Amino acid sequence: QSAREMLSGLIEEYKEWIQRNRTYIPQEDKRKQVAEDLLRRAEVAQKRIEAGLQRLDDPQIFQAFTLMNKVMATAAKQRFSVEKNVTPEEITPVWRPFQLAFVLMNIQGIADPTHQERHIVDLLFFPTGGGKTEAYLGLAAFTLLLRRLRNPGIRSAGLSVLMRYTLRLLTLDQLGRATILVCALELERRANQDLLGEWPFEIGLWVGQSATANRMGQKGDKDEY
Repeated sequence: QSAREMLSGLIEEYKEWIQRNRTYIPQEDKRKQVAEDLLRRAEVAQKRIEAGLQRLDDPQIFQAFTLMNKVMATAAKQRFSVEKNVTPEEITPVWRPFQLAFVLMNIQGIADPTHQERHIVDLLFFPTGGGKTEAYLGLAAFTLLLRRLRNPGIRSAGLSVLMRYTLRLLTLDQLGRATILVCALELERRANQDLLGEWPFEIGLWVGQSATANRMGQKGDKDEY
């Protein structure tokens, strides 16, 4: 109930934003059609966010959501403490509204493998430094944690999240941030093995044969592959 109360304001503000923008719809036919279409899509997103919030009434989903917030905060404290040269305790992580909305919007599709939203591909469109990475990492953490809670034992292991990087210059940065999150997940697992199982959280990287042979070698190795 407290989560509902804390997060419902986000949905109400979004509803009001949509309604305010209806007063600014241009009257010229083509622009009016585009504006109305965008606002319809915004209403669909708002309803998905609201439905995701309602799914937190499920104790298991709520637990995964709570743990996700905890490990995301742990990861953020570690990352920003290094960047700002302060202790992790001096960092107070906060969600940006769109990040939290993105996680809530996708909860139904993650929680229910048969849900029609599984056919939707959501695009986060923000400038560099806007917080896109944390948004999708939060959803990845929720997915991993919910799988552990629902499938005790070895059944919860295996590949759960696949991230594809299309720009090589971003690969190491994104991998580093994802690795910090996986370390935070692993610390949480070790502290709660009865809940999250004995199999560790792990991460791997495959970068393609045009950049590397995809196997470890050593000095003097004559293997042409």
